[in-house]
Amino acid sequence: MEIVLPPNKWTLEAAAHLLNRAGFGGTPNEIKSLHSLGLLKAVDTLVYAEEESDLFPPPEITSPELTVARRKELRDLSEAEQMMRKKMHQREVHEQTSALRQWWLNRMRYSSNPVREKATLFWHGHWATSMEKVNDIYLICQQNQTLRARALGPFAPFAKEMSRDPAMIRYLDLNSSTAQKPNENFARELMELFTLGEGNYTERDIQESARAFTGYRINPEKGRFHFDPRSFDSSKKSFLGNFAVVDGDKVIDLIINQPRCAEYLAEKIWTFYAGSKPTPSVLMDLAEYYRETDMNTGLLLRRIFRSRDFYSSNVVRRQIKSPVQWLVQTCKMLEVPLPASPHSENMLKQLGQNIFAPPNVKGWDGGRAWISSSTLLLRYNIAGQLVRANRSRKEAPITPPDIDAIIAPKSSTEECCTALEDRFFQARLPESIRVKVVDFLNTNGSSSESRRELLHLIMSTPEYQLT
Repeated sequence: MEIVLPPNKWTLEAAAHLLNRAGFGGTPNEIKSLHSLGLLKAVDTLVYAEEESDLFPPPEITSPELTVARRKELRDLSEAEQMMRKKMHQREVHEQTSALRQWWLNRMRYSSNPVREKATLFWHGHWATSMEKVNDIYLICQQNQTLRARALGPFAPFAKEMSRDPAMIRYLDLNSSTAQKPNENFARELMELFTLGEGNYTERDIQESARAFTGYRINPEKGRFHFDPRSFDSSKKSFLGNFAVVDGDKVIDLIINQPRCAEYLAEKIWTFYAGSKPTPSVLMDLAEYYRETDMNTGLLLRRIFRSRDFYSSNVVRRQIKSPVQWLVQTCKMLEVPLPASPHSENMLKQLGQNIFAPPNVKGWDGGRAWISSSTLLLRYNIAGQLVRANRSRKEAPITPPDIDAIIAPKSSTEECCTALEDRFFQARLPESIRVKVVDFLNTNGSSSESRRELLHLIMSTPEYQLT
C-alpha cells in the first residue's frame, strides 16, 4: 500500500531533497519554485518533464563506415605510415570520447529533464560497459542513447534491446559465441548482475541460456546488431524449469516472470536513489507495484519520490554524493558552467567515476567506496578551484561563481549563515559548521575574497559530501 508523504511534511528541505536525489540539485529559487507546486505536482513535473533535444546536439563521432574504410586503407601503406595513421586514429578517438563525456555532463547540468539523465546514469552503472574494452566510441554513444530512451520505460523491451546492444555484445563477448562453442559471459551477468542476483539460478541455466544467445553479432559497417543464423543454436533448451526455450528473447521473458526479478531491480533502484537498502515492507510494496505496472521504471520512481519513507531522517542528507553528483550539483549550486573539457573528465577520473569507464561489469560500488582519505582531499582541492578559478584569463577552463549573488556584500554574520544554509544545505547549518563560519567571518571579514574562502570552507566539510 502506497504511503505518501503528508502535506505538512512537504517543506523546502523536502523539495530540495527531491531535486537532489531525483536529479542533480538546484538553486534556492529552483527549490522554492518546486516547493510551491506541492508534493504530487512537483513529482509529476519532474518525472514527466519534456526536453528540447536539439539543445544538446551530440558531438561529431566517426561513423563505422569510415572506420572500416580506414582499416582497409592501412593494408596498402608502409609500416611507418600505418603506425602514424593508428596514432592519429587513437588521438581522434580520445578527443571524441572526451567530447562525449562533456556532452553528457552538460545534459546533466542543464537538462530540463534531470530525472531522465539521473536514470540514465543509474542504468549506465547497471548495464556497465567500458570504453576500454569496447574500444569504439560510436558504439558507446549509441548505447548511451539507448539507455536514455529506455530509462523510464518498461524493463522487458529494455532488457531485450540491451541483449542486442553492440557495445554490450562486444563487452561480454557475444560476438564470438557460436552453437559449437557458446560463450557464457553475457548469460551469467544477465542473471547475476542485471536481473536476478546471485543464487537465483543454476549453472545449468547459465549454460542453456548461453546457447539461446548464440548468433548475436555486430555489423561492422553500420555499428548495428546483426543476427547470424549459421552460428545460432536452434535446438530447444531447458531454462528455469521450462523445456522449450529457443531464443534469447524467451530467456528474458522467463527471467522477468520470476518474482525475484522485480524484487532485485526495485531494491537496486531504491538503494541508488535513497542511499541505503529498503526495509522489507518498503521493498515488498515497491516490488509488487513494479510487477503490476509492467516493470515501468518511470512509474516506480514516481512512487518512490512520493513515498513517506523517501523523506525519512534515515534517508535525507545520508547519501554520499557520487563524484558525478558532487561535480554537477556543485556547479548547479554555484550557478556556473562545468569546467571545460578535459578538466571535468580529469576531475571525475581522479575522484573515481570516469563515465564510460566503470571499473568492471558490476559498475561502481558507490556509497562509502566513493570516499577515501585521498579522494576526500581531492574533493576539497577541487572545491577550491571551483570557487576561486582563474579570473584573470578570458578563456579560463573554470568559470568562478558570482560571489555577490551567493552572499551579498556587507552581509551580517547571520545573513551569511542563512545564505549558506539555503544554497548548500537546505537546512540549518550543523552547529559545528556554524561555529566555524562565525569564527571565520570574525577573523577574516566579508570581502569578496573572504567570501570565496568561506565557500571553500563550507565545501571542505564532511557534511557537504552528503546529499
